[in-house]
Amino acid sequence: MGSEGPLPLPSDPAGHLIGRGQDLDLMRGFVDDVRNSGGALLLTGDAGVGKTALLDAAAAHAHGTGMRTLRTSGVEFESTVGFAGLHQVLRPLLAGLEQLTDAYRRALTIALGLDAGAPPGQLLVSNAALALLSLAAAERPLLVIVDDLPWLDRASAVVLGFAARRLADSRVGLLGAYRSQEGSFFARGGVPQHHVQPLDATSAAALIQDRFPSLAPRVRARLLAEAQGNPLALLELPISLSDPQRSGAPVPETLPLSRRLQDVFVSRVRALPAATRLLLLHAVLDGTGDLSALPTAGLNDLAYAERAGLIQVDDSTGRLAFRHPLTRSAVVQLSTSDERREVHRALAEHRADRPERSAWHLA
Repeated sequence: MGSEGPLPLPSDPAGHLIGRGQDLDLMRGFVDDVRNSGGALLLTGDAGVGKTALLDAAAAHAHGTGMRTLRTSGVEFESTVGFAGLHQVLRPLLAGLEQLTDAYRRALTIALGLDAGAPPGQLLVSNAALALLSLAAAERPLLVIVDDLPWLDRASAVVLGFAARRLADSRVGLLGAYRSQEGSFFARGGVPQHHVQPLDATSAAALIQDRFPSLAPRVRARLLAEAQGNPLALLELPISLSDPQRSGAPVPETLPLSRRLQDVFVSRVRALPAATRLLLLHAVLDGTGDLSALPTAGLNDLAYAERAGLIQVDDSTGRLAFRHPLTRSAVVQLSTSDERREVHRALAEHRADRPERSAWHLA
């Protein structure tokens, strides 16, 4: 939904995002630049890596400098509603419609559902939206923040992409974010991008120590290994463990996922075909990365998981690797107990030459 002003910024006690000094400098520098000259910047990165937190930081800095900030986010259930996202962005500026030319005003009122009439052309709507943004910024510098770009409806994505490449000298800034390897109708060509990296080992350890200081060292090391620098995982994985587990009791081989982590990791696995999910379940429960442990009849179905960026397959070595360990947890969480038992039985037969491994699967 659209809104004005910044959201609360998650931070450490000193008021800074742990391990994000350079990213925060980039956000502040971008905001300072667009106050005078305009421009656009897109943040990309893995789910949960902290793109939204950086958008929050940019909004807070813009607010502190006196800029007007408009904010919206792509929403899945509105992704098929034409101009739904553009309506959220422009709604706070609709009072300025009367200052546009008749053609521009008419195009926007029809496109945004404020008036009836023949659908206006895409180029006319795009120019009209750019004119309205520029008009608002003439009075006060303006920052537009759009999160979850892939969920933006096609019509809005095209218009905002058009505007993003034409903001020079406008005092309008557009800051967007999208997950790596996810498609979008937003035309990114010509718009600068910044890839948000996972936290380095030192920062990841500092974050989990700051939020969960009583974690047993062995458990902390396991969570750090599973999270791989993903801030959301670092903050959510300990919540999914019981008190005894956080104190050092054994934790499951595949870690349970909190609701927020399910939204990030399970949703991507759920979108795969059933045959692909079953192949991934074989890979997870086998645990060796050996492609020979997977049913050969359906190996071509792994391509769906590769294209989604969830796995890497090396045909030369015959091995499969999950790009993030928590994808393994998501695969198990989406499976049924019957599916897991059936896969364990199949793996026990496959590992018949290794009695100890076969017995483990049967157990």
